[in-house]
Amino acid sequence: MKSISLATLIMSATVIAGVAADASKITPVGIFCGKPGKVECGSLSGFNNDNDYLFYCGSDSVIASFITCDCVFCCKVTGDLSGSC
Repeated sequence: MKSISLATLIMSATVIAGVAADASKITPVGIFCGKPGKVECGSLSGFNNDNDYLFYCGSDSVIASFITCDCVFCCKVTGDLSGSC
């Protein structure tokens, strides 16, 4: 199990921006989310082999950054700004 903090999510934002720039790749960045300013778990068909991902919901209610998990139904939110896979 890996534990992920908000700092890790923010540090990965640069890497995510590079991935999002490639239009041929599916990414959750920019998708609507329901808890602004908090960490949530999700899954997206066709992304990350359909495994879970942990994401930060930005103040504008869209996914701002994420970390992929290597499993299905294993993502857990452990606090407002932390979670694990």
